[in-house]
Amino acid sequence: MPLIFCLFFFRKLNSKGLKAFFVYTILLAFFVIITIIVLKVLHEKNYYFLIFRIFNIFEFATISIFLHRTIKNDIVKKIIISTIYIFFLWALIDYLLNDKTKFNNHSSIVSSLILISYIVYFFFEKMKTVVMYPLYQTISFWICVAFFLYFSGTFFFFLFSQSSLDPQFKNQMKLIYGLVTLSKNIILSLALFANEQDESAVEEKLNLPDNINLDEISLTNFKNS
Repeated sequence: MPLIFCLFFFRKLNSKGLKAFFVYTILLAFFVIITIIVLKVLHEKNYYFLIFRIFNIFEFATISIFLHRTIKNDIVKKIIISTIYIFFLWALIDYLLNDKTKFNNHSSIVSSLILISYIVYFFFEKMKTVVMYPLYQTISFWICVAFFLYFSGTFFFFLFSQSSLDPQFKNQMKLIYGLVTLSKNIILSLALFANEQDESAVEEKLNLPDNINLDEISLTNFKNS
């Protein structure tokens, strides 16, 4: 669903961060198609575990790049880039050292927790810096809202999904995961109807000439008469 709207509103993606999000939707559609082929056509469940791990790495990398392009703090930006390489190596080693015929949720739990932390910082930074326009009117804000909802839900899903063998409990967890994923897709699709502000253009409008003395602009100052 988000991919269709991204293709339709591609011209509105006027920043590097939003273009990174567009890449994420392309990868998501690609991995969904590959997963359907592997499970429904080839019936190779073991390949699905490998595909899921590869998708988890690409998902973490693309969303991290989106946040890197959106966040302004240089220190946080460096941390995000470093974390991509560290997570890639850790996820690869974790896959090689564990049973490849069973589902492993370690990387999903770690990636969800890290991305939630980045998104929380994004909200904190934007609330401090964005004053010239409503933050809720931007595409990047709603994208982060959707991802925050999604990764919060998937974090607890992967954390508790293997804590019980009760079929009823597993069905309830799958239902919750489905609702969270559906909510994320709806918010991402609707987010593209917002107007992303060009912050550089806003800053240019606020630039004042250096030779203006604001102390002289006063109703009681006779210099203005």
